[in-house]
Amino acid sequence: MELNPHDLLKILGGRDLAESIVQPDWVIAALRKAPFVVVRRSAFINQLVPVGVRGEMRNQRFASFLYLHHIVERFIPEELAVHKIWRKTPRLKEIGLFQVLELVDEFFTAEGLSWGPTGSVGFELASGVPTVTETSDLDMIIRAPQVLPVNIGKKLVAKLDKMAISMDVQLETPYGGVSLVEYARDDQPVLLRTIHGPKLVTDPWMDDKILER
Repeated sequence: MELNPHDLLKILGGRDLAESIVQPDWVIAALRKAPFVVVRRSAFINQLVPVGVRGEMRNQRFASFLYLHHIVERFIPEELAVHKIWRKTPRLKEIGLFQVLELVDEFFTAEGLSWGPTGSVGFELASGVPTVTETSDLDMIIRAPQVLPVNIGKKLVAKLDKMAISMDVQLETPYGGVSLVEYARDDQPVLLRTIHGPKLVTDPWMDDKILER
């Protein structure tokens, strides 16, 4: 099974996490309410998948590992967008961010881009558990296996800026993730988030252009 950062994984519960890592008390309660973890941007260790658990508070984030055979179901951000899952959420009229996704989808689709919501928005759409609030950010990824022209990046940023909401869009290249806003400035180097940590690069699509770890 191919797994990527930001994928949401449904599990049975807290006991599915690696037992060698001590869990805070809130983790079990959080997984009982919503048995979902997100794949972290970190190296896999044998058959252990690096995952993160989110609690109800912003400061409740727990890094752990999960055995592959404990995965019940996988949710990919791009699939949430392809199927326009936000149209089916019972909180569509209540939460403005879900309504914004329709317009975002038009922007990205018009450029032929594969994208998907992540963060609290992606979590709620996949799990069905109310997570998003009116103060939540809209986190998204654009899957970019090939170089995204800078002019397209600038065009997207200009359109998204007009929405006047807090967004964080990551371009997911074969070597890691880079902020769309930073990339669109066309000011090298840029910060590339990799499974081995952040690195400054001149080209997010070329692994031989690393400047520093």
